[in-house]
Amino acid sequence: VNSFCSFFSIFSGNFLVRRIMFFLRLLFFIFLFLIISPNVSLSSKKIKFLVTKYDEVNIRNGPGINHLKLYKVFVKGYPVIILEEFENWFRIKDYENREGWISSTQLEKKNYAILTSTSAKIFKFPNLKSKVTAIAKKDFVLKVIKCKKNWCNVFDDRKNVSGWTNKKNLWGLENHED
Repeated sequence: VNSFCSFFSIFSGNFLVRRIMFFLRLLFFIFLFLIISPNVSLSSKKIKFLVTKYDEVNIRNGPGINHLKLYKVFVKGYPVIILEEFENWFRIKDYENREGWISSTQLEKKNYAILTSTSAKIFKFPNLKSKVTAIAKKDFVLKVIKCKKNWCNVFDDRKNVSGWTNKKNLWGLENHED
């Protein structure tokens, strides 16, 4: 009887509560590891595009106005990839892989893209057989209205031209599919 009672006491009372609490803690940490950590790693890999806010923006070799100007961008809506952030400065890269620093006050979140092919036709509808409304040359910046699978509806407010172009001709799109 004594051995039965001592064996039974292991599975009751304080010992049982400790085992249950240990098991619940283990489940909680497994849940955190499986659910939260993949979301953190995916968000760190996301590419973030911003565009220039003004017609003239300085790109510098470091964060701050005391650093040298590397070059200027003379187009409003010029898309860049954000590589790093330091205080209110962003280290950016453009479609030609040029890097530099730009003040956050010079950038905004809008849907613009730049043509990377030597020339691209802008069609009235998202179809190769539809009427060509314009032909845009390389480095031309266009506002992106919306995108479908292989096509983007673009607009140029300087020339008042709108239409559809192939998505492969554009650089600066995050994910604008409908």
